[in-house]
Amino acid sequence: MTANEMADKLEFLLDRANAFGSPGYTDAELSSVLSSAQIQYTKRFYSYKGNAHQTGFEETEARGQGLSALIQDSGALTISADQEGVLPNGTFFDLPEDFMFTIYELANIDRPDCTKDTEADVRVVSHDEYGKLKGNPYKRPVADNLGASVFRMYFNATQAAKRHEVLTDGTFSVTSYRMRYLKNTVDITVDRATPDDQVSCELDEFTHEVIVDLARDLMLETVKEQKLDNEIDIETFE
Repeated sequence: MTANEMADKLEFLLDRANAFGSPGYTDAELSSVLSSAQIQYTKRFYSYKGNAHQTGFEETEARGQGLSALIQDSGALTISADQEGVLPNGTFFDLPEDFMFTIYELANIDRPDCTKDTEADVRVVSHDEYGKLKGNPYKRPVADNLGASVFRMYFNATQAAKRHEVLTDGTFSVTSYRMRYLKNTVDITVDRATPDDQVSCELDEFTHEVIVDLARDLMLETVKEQKLDNEIDIETFE
């Protein structure tokens, strides 16, 4: 469905839910609620904890295909110009501007005993885990004949760009870091006066009905809250 078709479907559902007919909605209002529903859909089905079937992103064909339009490859990420606050043996990397969630990540490292760069698994750890594991010879970052791994933690501070911090044990260094990720969704724009200016949902077509249903629920919840606020005002009016 195009953005305008989704808006028409949404207004139809809202009319059916309201015995007296729904009030007229502007294109801006419909754009806003459809965009919110699109984000809600993405976040709900990225994680298995966010939906009734307990199936996360890529656990089923439907989930993977539904969000496939959002999958991006970062290429080699840029080392942050500002490394202030980095932990020992760590490096900050700037994430893409449209970054939402990490899907897969890989680091290349240089090893003193190797003539070429080696791939290293990336292990996501919390700050608490880092404190416990950094000194453990069996669980800290390593690069040997059995393989290589690095730690990765979230870090933002006051920087405009989101950043990841990649850490080694100091015996080797990270030469490049890249990822596949889910990007932020582009806002849906309803424009029935100038259809050429509409911006449609970029997710797979089969998700559109669900997104419209979510938008309906969001709109009805908003109307319900407004109604309750009005009832309270009337009850307390003297």
